[in-house]
Amino acid sequence: MEGDTAVERKRPRTGVLFLRDAIIAMAFVASVLLAMFVYTGLWPPLVVVESNSMMHSEDNTSYVGVVDTGDMVLVKDVDTPDDIVTYMQGVVNGHRTYGDYGDVIVYKKMGSETATPIIHRAIVNLEANEDGSYRCEALRDAPEDKWDVSGGSDSWDHLTGVLTIYNVGYRNTSVSIDIAFILDEFRRDGSDPTDGFITRGDHNSGIDQIYQRSYVPVDIDWVVGKARGEIPWFGLLKLWFTDSLKSEAPENSVHNLWISIAVIVVVPIAIDVALTYKIRKKIARKRKAAQRAHEMEMMETRAGVDEAAVSDVAAVESPPPEEPEPPQPELESPDSPT
Repeated sequence: MEGDTAVERKRPRTGVLFLRDAIIAMAFVASVLLAMFVYTGLWPPLVVVESNSMMHSEDNTSYVGVVDTGDMVLVKDVDTPDDIVTYMQGVVNGHRTYGDYGDVIVYKKMGSETATPIIHRAIVNLEANEDGSYRCEALRDAPEDKWDVSGGSDSWDHLTGVLTIYNVGYRNTSVSIDIAFILDEFRRDGSDPTDGFITRGDHNSGIDQIYQRSYVPVDIDWVVGKARGEIPWFGLLKLWFTDSLKSEAPENSVHNLWISIAVIVVVPIAIDVALTYKIRKKIARKRKAAQRAHEMEMMETRAGVDEAAVSDVAAVESPPPEEPEPPQPELESPDSPT
């Protein structure tokens, strides 16, 4: 305010406000993605689960903490096989992810760059021996009733027959790994056995390798990373838009998705309305208090003016005080004797 003239502030235009809000939103999203990239070491850091092969239910019900259809999963980079804890290693050391022992890994099927990557649990890591057999050190420390091998001379460090692992997964089923068939696959190709992981979807009955065209373990070079954390339900949006949903979306996931979107939209609006109402109410109280103070000040001013006016009138109308008469001199009486 300069003199008695108030300078009115110019409100920003709607377009400027929209641009500002858009920049803030994009900066927030970019910072979140950057944090994910720093943690995972991969880009993109998220994958969307397209099928029900990792679900832990028979009625297509999804659960938070389990890899379900439509979930978005964070994938962390791995460098060596030691970065991955298999199911059998988890049985020994207690390491669990997504409702069961061991790590869930994302890998390229047969190393293909064009095929959709697979996200399944690593069951065991097989290491090739020079004599044409396999070894699996995780079996050495595992309970004896947890696994068994066929073949008279087979042991954890010399596997040539069928390896069976008992009570696996939420259904407590047995998983069979035909080591002999794997070795025959290499012999038919005229190559030496290679190290790799045997993998399986938690919802599937058999291991991945029996469904692939080549019954060989997953090479570490095929592994994209290991799963860490999830954003449930929101991947369904991408699957619907790209028509890449390979199994029916869980009904409760669909409900939870719409509820989450409603909450994300409604809650900020409700908070904004509540804050705006609170601010306006506070401003109204301040204005009312200022108005009352102004009225009181005006009343006091008027009262002061009236009091001064009454004093002036009283001063004009009141007569001056009477002056006392001077004393008269006493006279001698004529009858008094001389």
